[in-house]
Amino acid sequence: MIHGPQNLSRPLQLLVVRALSLCELILPHTRSVFPFAAIYENGKIGCLFTDERAQGAGKNNLIEQLQWRIIDTTTDTESYSVLVYSATVKTDHNKSLDAIAINAGQPNDEETILLYPYFRVGNRIVVSPPISR
Repeated sequence: MIHGPQNLSRPLQLLVVRALSLCELILPHTRSVFPFAAIYENGKIGCLFTDERAQGAGKNNLIEQLQWRIIDTTTDTESYSVLVYSATVKTDHNKSLDAIAINAGQPNDEETILLYPYFRVGNRIVVSPPISR
């Protein structure tokens, strides 16, 4: 089981663990994670997606659309959110690693970015602990 960083609030830990679990299920069937977002409010979790057919629906545009959906959904609420997407991380030795990027937001507008490198081992996905940015 994957554990989120312990310094996150309990709602964000729950969102991160569930988002990573979903990514583990999706990644064996695709090359990358389609951007998605989830909201935690009043003990309930809901997912947000965006329309990939929208004009200019490149990866960056989809992430921006989701950021706006999160803002629209969480403004004036006590909601927590995660925005999840694929990323590539360069190591100190100039090696590229696939990673799951998670922007985790709290009701006080504080945001944390988590990067989880992952590896393909046969048909399995192995997610590493988050790296610091």
